[in-house]
Amino acid sequence: MDAQFADLQFYEQQFPQSPRDPKRLYKNYVKRTYESAVNIICASCGCCYHDIIEFDNVPPSFEPLRHLSIPENISIPWDFSCGVDILDQNRIYINKCGITADGLVRLCRSCGRHLSQGHQPREAEANHRWIGPVPKELEDLTWLEELLIARVHVCGSIIRLGQRNNPSAFFGIKGHVIFLPQDTTRLLDLLPMSPTSLPDMVKVVWTGKAIPSKSSLKKRFVVRKHKVYDALQWLVRNHEDYQENVTIDRSMIDQWKDTFVAVELLDSISRVSDASAEDAARDGFGMDDPDNDETLVDPDADETAADLPFTFSGIVDTNNISEIPDATTLNRLADLKNDITINVTRGSKLLNYYSTETLFTSAFPKLFPYGTGKHRNTKRGDNELSLLAWVTLMLRHSSG
Repeated sequence: MDAQFADLQFYEQQFPQSPRDPKRLYKNYVKRTYESAVNIICASCGCCYHDIIEFDNVPPSFEPLRHLSIPENISIPWDFSCGVDILDQNRIYINKCGITADGLVRLCRSCGRHLSQGHQPREAEANHRWIGPVPKELEDLTWLEELLIARVHVCGSIIRLGQRNNPSAFFGIKGHVIFLPQDTTRLLDLLPMSPTSLPDMVKVVWTGKAIPSKSSLKKRFVVRKHKVYDALQWLVRNHEDYQENVTIDRSMIDQWKDTFVAVELLDSISRVSDASAEDAARDGFGMDDPDNDETLVDPDADETAADLPFTFSGIVDTNNISEIPDATTLNRLADLKNDITINVTRGSKLLNYYSTETLFTSAFPKLFPYGTGKHRNTKRGDNELSLLAWVTLMLRHSSG
């Protein structure tokens, strides 16, 4: 024991030892950093990797690629051709980003191994995981407009706004993401959702001594009627979950102005006068400049394209625990008495995340513009994916 302790003391005194060749170590470090700072896409699964040694390049004539072909009786509602004749003629579905500059097909080791063994990889996009390109009708929707056209809301968000000239304040929560299940009992079939329902899933918090006037904040909560209407029309024509299930509430849209402010969110703003403890908990991550309005508002769009640089952060009061039960009941009775259409039906039987095939594609129509690529699809047969595997693949998918 004494000898071991003496050895330990000796090595502690010698630590840290100077590297023999620090320039070489630094050179290797920089080289590996640059090698890993690239996105490499697998043509089969569409996942993004960063290490080139994990890939094999095969020619388009590689015979096992036939396992990625789409049968003639299966229709894909967009042009999935990749520009390589032999692949397009055989309806082989691959991710275009997986084709190298010299025309080779890049496969990750996992997909390449399964194809070489004579069967389709479970992770392949050809395994009914295709998603499709985002159309122009959906691509520039603001976060607020997306909420109004979604059939279900599986998460809520907190928006923190800060006062100017305060280094610790910022206009949107970034960096911390928390998802909690929403108590959802059904998918909405009458859209758009009423703006009066927005405070149920969005909470706005102002950090500062006094909340500014609503007029100075309204440009950040703008809704463009034509964008919502055009998006819904496109979804009803093209999205699997919307085509036969959703009716556009034109009477509600007719009541909207061409551009209006979601005053319901402005009316529900809460204030935190001292957020030093909260700032300390989030110290150390980057954020957008809160005082630069040009980054948030299109100056040529008459303040109609304002958007907030925030990510979904959390759900607020999913079970209405802050509401007085009697008041809630009276409000619902009043709604029925006045014959007001209510999109959301509450109940005790909640939708199951895994068994409800349309849950995620209905919740995020911009991510799944055609409703394809669901986490469950009976057409996959023995190649069905677990929910965890599906989520992992989506997070690593090249589409971002």
